[in-house]
Amino acid sequence: MNAPAPVRARPDPASIRKAASTLGILGGSGQSASRVMAALCMPATSLEEVSRLISQEPCLAARVLKVANSSFYGLLRNVTTIERALVVLGWDAARGIAAAACLDRTMMRAPESALIQRQALVTHSLATGTAAEMLARPLGKVRASEAFISGLLHNLGLPVQALLGATSIQALMASLAEDAHQDIRALEAQHGLVSHEACAAVVFESWRLPAKLIDATTHHHCPDEAPEPHRPLAWLVHLGMQVAAEAGYRFPLEPRHAPCDAARLAGLGLDLERLDEVREQLPARLEALQGALRG
Repeated sequence: MNAPAPVRARPDPASIRKAASTLGILGGSGQSASRVMAALCMPATSLEEVSRLISQEPCLAARVLKVANSSFYGLLRNVTTIERALVVLGWDAARGIAAAACLDRTMMRAPESALIQRQALVTHSLATGTAAEMLARPLGKVRASEAFISGLLHNLGLPVQALLGATSIQALMASLAEDAHQDIRALEAQHGLVSHEACAAVVFESWRLPAKLIDATTHHHCPDEAPEPHRPLAWLVHLGMQVAAEAGYRFPLEPRHAPCDAARLAGLGLDLERLDEVREQLPARLEALQGALRG
């Protein structure tokens, strides 16, 4: 007789929000990198509003000015205001700075940060966003921007999941170490964990992100399960994640996925040659982005 399928832990939004608040992801009543991150994801947010939010977050404001004045942008010591910095950087770079700051701060506050390897997670997230943006570039500026931010955010549920079940995370990691091709959702169910995608969904709903970003980030392991209008974006995140991993930007909680078939790639306007090009170009592009983020 076959063993019964493991039952997935049912998401408890209140517990997820409490854990996210503990990690500083929801931001509470004060300013935070996460609030700026949420504002940057909203299509209707004005430059003035984002500038105001960043200006009220001193550490983030200093980081934005530092990047804008870096050699990467060729305007050394000429940018003196946040609003001008946002013009120089563009929305994608500003999102990258805020996302990196949000992940850094979240992981620094998480007692399990060493367990899930903070720097590896941040690097993988930046690499996924960068790869997804590169893949989406032929599809237009808007889609490339959406792919970038969705890739950056796709694993933000992991630190919340780890806070809710540190011991189970260790067991899951051990299972993946034995066989990295196992289905991550099945493993989460086997170890009684609320899925990291469900954790992210609660956070992003609290941020009031657009539905397409929520669907793309919370279906990155199984993009065909995303609602049809948002499925192509979910696939771009999934492929960005794969390309990032194949380029060496993995971390212990990331499974290995089967290659995407040619028909699916063709439906997205891609092919294996394009994936190979992005994989080869990714290290240099990621290094440039990280260099700019360091200032």
